Amino acid sequence: MCETNFYQELKQIVFAKQALIQRLIYLKQIYAEAYLSAGVIRNLVWSSLHQQQYQIENTEIDVIFFDENEQNQHITQEIYEKLTQKFPENDWDVVNQALVHTWYTTEKNQAISAYLSLYEALSTWPETATAIAVRLIEHDEMEIIAPFGLSDLFGLKLRWNDRLVSRDVFIQRLHSKRFLQRWEKLQIVD
Repeated sequence: MCETNFYQELKQIVFAKQALIQRLIYLKQIYAEAYLSAGVIRNLVWSSLHQQQYQIENTEIDVIFFDENEQNQHITQEIYEKLTQKFPENDWDVVNQALVHTWYTTEKNQAISAYLSLYEALSTWPETATAIAVRLIEHDEMEIIAPFGLSDLFGLKLRWNDRLVSRDVFIQRLHSKRFLQRWEKLQIVD
């Protein structure tokens, strides 16, 4: 299947999950530039490809956006509070990717450079299949940001992205998130 088809398939899977659409619609209402990302998208697709039910309730949901002008995390906190009030059954992790360099350090305790865009921030995430963000835009169309494309996600491939984390951190994530136990068709690839 070609990459373009994967984008269509992702849209179909997301639009079929009413609970996720409710959260995307609300997110668009409170901060249109924000995206749902990472595990909620990856886990939904992998569960779908394994013919497993995926319960979005009682899961962590990552929300990302990019605003270099945010001061005192005011926007971040406001998004978090509104999402928590509307959907208290989820654990919300809201991060302004423009400010990650102000608090994130590598495992060697080194500071990272400021990201120039949301795309660049996503391109540093530990697994290629996790580096995905979606949001609703005009006419309820879906915008997808996926710096590595969607082939690994739909090909059920766990591929380490060495841009920011070590292979050891990648392996630790495989174990802590129980990827291979939850989705037995996954393959670790180099």
